[in-house]
Amino acid sequence: MSVAATTTQRRRFPSLVGGTTAPGPNTNRLGLAAIAGLLVLFFALRHESFLTAGNAETIAVNMSAVAIAAVGAAALLATGNVDLSIGGMYAFIGMVVAQVAANVANPVAAVAAGLALGLVLGALNGTLVRLLKISPLIVTIGLLAVYGGLAFVVSPDFVFGFSESFIELGRGELASIPYPAWVAAIVMVVGGLVLTRTVLGLHLYAIGGDRRAAERAGVRAARIVLGAYTVNGLLVGAVAILTTAQLGSGAPTLGVGFEFDVLTAVILGGFAFAGGAGRPVGLLIGVVTIGILRAGLIFEGLDHWYQEIAKGGILLLALGADQITAARRDRKASRGDGARRPTAMEAPSLAAPVSEAGEPSRNGAASTALAAGPVTLATEGLGKRYGAVQALEGASLTLHAGEVIALLGDNGAGKSTLVKIISGAVRPDAGRMTLDGKPLDCHDPADARAAGVETVYQDLALCPNLSVVHNLMLGNEPTRRWLGVFRVRDDATAEADAIRRLGELSIRLPDPSVLVEALSGGQRQAIAVARAVDEHVRVVCLDEPTAALGVAQTEQVLALVRSAARRGTSVVIITHDVASVLRVSDRVVVLRHGTIVHDGPTADLGQLELMQLMAGLDPVSGEVAEPGEVRR
Repeated sequence: MSVAATTTQRRRFPSLVGGTTAPGPNTNRLGLAAIAGLLVLFFALRHESFLTAGNAETIAVNMSAVAIAAVGAAALLATGNVDLSIGGMYAFIGMVVAQVAANVANPVAAVAAGLALGLVLGALNGTLVRLLKISPLIVTIGLLAVYGGLAFVVSPDFVFGFSESFIELGRGELASIPYPAWVAAIVMVVGGLVLTRTVLGLHLYAIGGDRRAAERAGVRAARIVLGAYTVNGLLVGAVAILTTAQLGSGAPTLGVGFEFDVLTAVILGGFAFAGGAGRPVGLLIGVVTIGILRAGLIFEGLDHWYQEIAKGGILLLALGADQITAARRDRKASRGDGARRPTAMEAPSLAAPVSEAGEPSRNGAASTALAAGPVTLATEGLGKRYGAVQALEGASLTLHAGEVIALLGDNGAGKSTLVKIISGAVRPDAGRMTLDGKPLDCHDPADARAAGVETVYQDLALCPNLSVVHNLMLGNEPTRRWLGVFRVRDDATAEADAIRRLGELSIRLPDPSVLVEALSGGQRQAIAVARAVDEHVRVVCLDEPTAALGVAQTEQVLALVRSAARRGTSVVIITHDVASVLRVSDRVVVLRHGTIVHDGPTADLGQLELMQLMAGLDPVSGEVAEPGEVRR
């Protein structure tokens, strides 16, 4: 199907790490790079000494602190989080480092103190953001004031008297390049590789794109965000050490405005404030642009407030450009969703699912033998309460290998709650589960997926900012060794697997790196199904899997369900399509007000009986059925 959509930059810019592609939309900053070049030309024409090696070195040293801290800030912004406390943290850590360096001759003690304090403060920030459950913007603004005040508590005056060995950390050179510039370059390269080529980097972008979808795909978002805050603190600690050593003194006002410089460079470099976007190359361009502008304004002899006006104006322009770009992507996706419809080439003619005997499957007859297989999953007395609402109570059922169970019931009956408990997305208040006779205790979807339980949620749980390949591999990423040492994602293997899975659903895309946000609702539904149904899966739960699909693709999904059952996979399907229930399921389980009121073979029911059960009526008497008593 022809999809005019945003894709990753794999085909345009070959990767340094072959076989991997950068996640998220391609927010290249080539226009910004051109502006940076024009600024260099403008200032060079006005000042002869601007375009010199000495000035380039000065810019590199002055911007090294921003560059190092920008990597940590970029990782946080990729997840949709932010830390505005880094200015106060910078000052506080700098004063502690200065005190240690002034009183302990060995510079290792000062370095250890700075890095350790950075780790602790970063972890504290992440923990408070998680516990307070309010915007990280508000939490870290408060912490900015706290850390800034603590810097004065350590000492309200300048701190001097460092050893030469400590000062050498900030002023020394290697190959005529200052140490801070080397550290900044290493951090930028390593940070760029982590962001774009590792499993962790993919998870960071996934969280920023849709945190709940990422969690349901098996990404441990809370742990990763806490780690991002911790690393951010570590990098600020490194900045405080290098700057204190370079200046030869500690000052409690050191970090004033630092968070603004870092945030300006990161957003200017393409890392969206909402999360899920950005590229390391753009980050480098943003840092360089800020450095060139700052140096040029100094050469112009302008007062510092004009520099602040210029930086503030650039930040506003960058934020405005991000909003315009996001709006354009949304409009393009909206137009594409309405314009794309399956054609004869894209939606093949599919027959109804057939049994192993070659006859059309009806009323579960095709898999009666398989339905008697060993018990795969069993639930006993599952319950879940939300405040005063008992969403699920005493839910007990068994799933056999190769069996397809249809969960039916009116809205609010508890069907989705039961599926979410099985999938690990919701923790039950009561009851227990077993898988192949062993206890199954899922704290999150990652545990369920590791055990072989996959789920297609009603909201699909896809990250719109990621490509089809990255969504299909999310939470179960193949990896390989790069240079025999570093563990990176194996996107080439993932792409081959994605093509295979999509082929089973007869979904044809011109490029598997197309972003999900550019696809139609039906295409997204098919991708969610393709991710859940695979050979290694023991149990698959499908919550309204055909809700947004056309006739042909619905047939293909039902055929895939039967195929999974023939392989021995247990299938739980929630649907309001009575015809599909009769054709594909072996057993029907009906819930009413959170309680299972019917559990029996599909073969014993017709369309009228199914509709009566869904409406809460007894299929024999036609009267209202009483909850709490399971009819078999």
